[in-house]
Order: sequence, then C-alpha cells, then structure tokens
Amino acid sequence: MVLDVIKTTFFLSVLILLAQCQPNEELTELIYTNQFDQTELGDIEGGKYFEFNGDGVIGPYNRDGFSLDLSDLPKHDFLEVSFTLLLHDSWDGNAGGDDGPDRWYMELDDARIMDVTFSNSPCVSTYCLFQSYPKRFPDFSNPRTGASYSLQGSCHLAGQPDGTSVYQIVKTIAHTSKTASFQFYDRLVQTNTDYPACDESWSMSSLEIRTVRLE
Repeated sequence: MVLDVIKTTFFLSVLILLAQCQPNEELTELIYTNQFDQTELGDIEGGKYFEFNGDGVIGPYNRDGFSLDLSDLPKHDFLEVSFTLLLHDSWDGNAGGDDGPDRWYMELDDARIMDVTFSNSPCVSTYCLFQSYPKRFPDFSNPRTGASYSLQGSCHLAGQPDGTSVYQIVKTIAHTSKTASFQFYDRLVQTNTDYPACDESWSMSSLEIRTVRLE
C-alpha cells in the first residue's frame, strides 16, 4: 500500500513537472511575417524584389541592406526573430585583403545582435577560407557551418549547384519596448572585380517576428 502511494505521488510529480515544461503558445504572438513573394514589400525600407530559384526574395544586396520598424507591440519580454538567409556566390568569410572579411549584420534598436562572416569556399587541407558563423567575428568555423542546404549560385556561380548557401536562423532577444527597429545589412569586400554584386551578394526569402511574454 505504501509503495502504491509512493508510485502515485512520483507519477503526479512527473506530470506536474512536464506540464510546467510545456511551452504556453498563448504567450507567443506572431507580429510580423513576410515571405517576400510579392513586389509590394510593405513597411520595409530599402527593400527590393528579386526572383531566385523560382521564388520571390528580398535582395540581392552587396554593401547594402534593409530596415523594418514596428510599433504598438503587445506586452512582452523577448522578441523571437526567424529568417531564411541566402548567401549567393563567392563569400570569402574571414579572409582579408581584396576578398574580405565578408561581414553580415543584424541590429535591433541600434544594438548589434549579429556580427558574423560567411564563407562559400571549399575547405581542403591546403586551402580553407573560414567563416565566423555561428560565432561572432572574428571567431573561426568551417565554411558553410550551420547551413541548412545549398542552391545554385545567383550570378558569378550561377552554374554551380552549391553556389548559394541557405541558413535558417532564429534569434531570441530580450526586449520590452512597444517599438522595434531592425536593420539587416552587410559590409562585403571584393575589390578585385568591376562587378562586386555579381561576385557575392545575399537575399532573404522569409522573415517572421514574434513577441514572447513570460509569466
């Protein structure tokens, strides 16, 4: 009898703990979504429509980017930002000189959330252009670390099936203000060509922003 009581108490305790660990979807609210499948880009400043691989994206950008301002946000403790980032053609990661570093940034309210480099370079024992992502620049990771998949290149590497690296990125950021100002931009370096935007660029195929409130 005592053993049964102990088992029952333990089982109830486990259920309570599991219930506490389950995410409460009511505390998360989608406040912005854009699949960039239309030429009308809404409230985005610096937006430009581009068709790539049969889909609409925002871009391509080279030493450029876009911003998004949101207002009247519901009460929250965090913002969750998720987006699909496409890195086209010959990104050179942490390389210096004429080729880089090829840095990409995301800012929220002037705070730099991401400062990273990406590399689409092959990596062999005798030659490897490292990137920093998923760490901040100037840390080192192998080329394409964290990429979800590859697509054909966009311009310089248009005939190469892995000329574009696709990253699905999610960032959760402490935030309580009723307004939010986002900036997404790059500082690519490619001084040894007359057409830097064809040599390397980036675009984005989806962007979602959610508020997260804790109880």
